[in-house]
Amino acid sequence: YQEDKKRGYVSSNRDGDAGFVNDDIYLVRQCEVQITGVVTDLNTGELLPGAVVVFMDSSNNPIGDAVTVGSGAAYSFTADCNTQYTIRAIKSGYLPNEISVNTPGVSADITASIALEPEDPCGNDLGCILDLQPIYFDLDRYNIRADAEVELAKVLAAMRQYDELVIHIESHTDSRAPDSYNKVLSERRAQSTLTWLVDQGIDASRLTAKGYGESQLVNNCISDDADCTEEQHQLNRRSMFIIQQLNNAN
Repeated sequence: YQEDKKRGYVSSNRDGDAGFVNDDIYLVRQCEVQITGVVTDLNTGELLPGAVVVFMDSSNNPIGDAVTVGSGAAYSFTADCNTQYTIRAIKSGYLPNEISVNTPGVSADITASIALEPEDPCGNDLGCILDLQPIYFDLDRYNIRADAEVELAKVLAAMRQYDELVIHIESHTDSRAPDSYNKVLSERRAQSTLTWLVDQGIDASRLTAKGYGESQLVNNCISDDADCTEEQHQLNRRSMFIIQQLNNAN
């Protein structure tokens, strides 16, 4: 083999012009494909430096180390011929994406770029979409406070405007008190939030509600004796509104 390990020579007397008298020397070349591409923003086409690219085999097992693309957002992999691969790209603020690449049966250079779709910062969180202030509860209480009614009125207005809107109410507690007690308390908060909307004329079939207790805390106040202020604990005593679906949208 030569130094680049991609070409070599084999001596053989098979199919020689002189029969089996003389050996012939054959040049052997390794078949390989160079795959190059760039990572871009799906909407703008802008390059996305800092994206992480992973090259995988047909079983989705990584081949080699992941590559973080530089300022040109470019990547390059050397692949075998006549083989299927997957290339996956990941970047903060974007949805992951991957493409499948089938290499040709002969040595070649091919281009396989990936475009990433920006994440929706709100997702299906109606509170984020409507720019609501959090719906908070007092310690060990599940009644709707006056300040919460102001924000609930915005949810009400959205549901009146969009008849197809169906939402799920998620209610939570802080970390204090036993888990079992907090599960019951959060369920009462969820139901009181739902009841407020139903009392304002929203059909109950468009609403579901569930209490999650202290299982989804938003800060480090994770124990009964956590060194947290009352304001910090209150951040966990909240209701959220998740869009389940948009039925019969026109």
